[in-house]
Amino acid sequence: MRNDPLRHPNTRRRRTLLGYLLLGLAVCAGASAQNVEESPSTVAEQVDAVFKLWDRDDTAGCAVSITRAGENVYARGFGMAHLEQPAAITPETIFEAGSVSKQFTAAAIVLLALDGELSLDDPVRKYLPELPDFGAPITIRHLLTHTSGLRTFRPLVALRGRPDGFAVHTNAEILALMARQRDLNFPPGEEYLYSNAPYILSVVLAERVSGQSFNEFTTERIFGPLGMASTLWRDDFTQIVKGRATAYGTGRSGGLHTNMSNTEVFGNGGLLTTVGDLQRWNQELYEPNVLGQRFVDLLETPGRFNDGTENDYALGLQIGEYRGEREIAHSGGTAGYRAWLARYPDRDRLSLALLCNHGDISPVAIGRRAIDVFLGPDDEAADAESPQPSVEVPLEDLERWADPYLHTRTDSMVRISVRNGGLYFGAVRTRPLGEDRFAVGLSDLVVAFHADEDGTRTAILADDPKRRYRAMPAVTPTPEELAEYVGSYTSDELDVTYSVEFQDGKLVFRRPLEKPRPLEPLFEDAFELSDPLLERFPARALFATFVAWPARFERDADGRVTTLYISDSSRVRRLRFDRR
Repeated sequence: MRNDPLRHPNTRRRRTLLGYLLLGLAVCAGASAQNVEESPSTVAEQVDAVFKLWDRDDTAGCAVSITRAGENVYARGFGMAHLEQPAAITPETIFEAGSVSKQFTAAAIVLLALDGELSLDDPVRKYLPELPDFGAPITIRHLLTHTSGLRTFRPLVALRGRPDGFAVHTNAEILALMARQRDLNFPPGEEYLYSNAPYILSVVLAERVSGQSFNEFTTERIFGPLGMASTLWRDDFTQIVKGRATAYGTGRSGGLHTNMSNTEVFGNGGLLTTVGDLQRWNQELYEPNVLGQRFVDLLETPGRFNDGTENDYALGLQIGEYRGEREIAHSGGTAGYRAWLARYPDRDRLSLALLCNHGDISPVAIGRRAIDVFLGPDDEAADAESPQPSVEVPLEDLERWADPYLHTRTDSMVRISVRNGGLYFGAVRTRPLGEDRFAVGLSDLVVAFHADEDGTRTAILADDPKRRYRAMPAVTPTPEELAEYVGSYTSDELDVTYSVEFQDGKLVFRRPLEKPRPLEPLFEDAFELSDPLLERFPARALFATFVAWPARFERDADGRVTTLYISDSSRVRRLRFDRR
């Protein structure tokens, strides 16, 4: 999982399809919300049932801790910390926290602001002059609220031929990469788009301002004072950390394979910690006896867009609701580690810390099942109408919606197709709710189609009506047409050149000494570039919805192909490659 699920202000509220699958398995294992007034043993049994799927000695699993009113009410480990030299997970097992780490990066910046060493509204280039001038200033607050417009780094290093998981990167390398960028995804403050690079830059910034390494500063100011004795940053991935769990994911064979964080990039993730240490942190945010209330207030202040509207992302924290309760939380995942840390201030200061070493686990879905035990029966859900039933839609009515679809502002794409008698959203079969409304797989994503009188077809995501995708007629280019794209393409922002070649009747995208990646036609001048991670983790393809790597060629006034733009779902928009 990238350090977190896809995160549009609305998109991030959607659970992943894989998460729903695993959630369903957990529910089938016997989890059900019970009233928290039951005996402690009964409550513990109900939480145990949520994690029953991983309560074995032949699988990776999770450690979970739940506190209420400052008291520990549940702590247990499920599954194995190591499978080659078996050792069980306990609440003391150390995991990597993925994007849960971001709140600690933000905390360091807030402490420096309270020290008077910087302002959250300072331009970032005051401290990182290597970054280009993008016209409008990017502030530190933009970095921490995912409103900077900066591209995330993983797709960029992948296109440089150094994909994450196969090459070791450092924060200094990411700063140098960001310094080469000439375009943003959007003007600073205009949108929310989750990006890991700004949090890496925040670490470099904090080190320059404090004059200390990030591990030194955060240990001195946060981890030490709060008694988080098992917490440190993974700034040297070769360091031996006693008690650390190995991370796993489903590999090519279908079984678990090791999937560790062999990188020295941190700040966006990379925090090594335990569920107990995370609870010490959460309790400080409830009762700030060490860091102070002003610190907490700044950390929990939501960002604002340029038009004055409020974002629901604060500084490394998501501010939202679950079942009518205020929820302050963040999920995370790096390599095969998964994490979720959540607080419910108005529910007797309920807090949950969840750390896992199984990459197929959806921590938010599973964590909320554990929280349900303490929130009690969901009366609203019980009173709600049953899900809208499926309807029969004739095949010809399904086929009218089949085509690639384009979000013209972001270059995000989705392939809508009909096969096996059903309508598919990417690789996922939909469930017809009407002749023009479809539920996508097991998720709560609903897509509604609309056809104008002029024949223009639009796919609208029901949870965000502004996200409209326009149908683009599918094409099957002839060999002569494909030959128009053949050539060398260079990105000055990545300092890399690729060739587009015609091989065995198909276009491929490649660098010397690297395996070619197919370019599959979508619509005129648009292709899908194959996902480089599928070879390592093929299960990703089963749950793919949007096109992972959209690629669009552009032509000059004479119709000659001159430019290639490559995007990555939504976190990198229109990275430019010029034809040489």
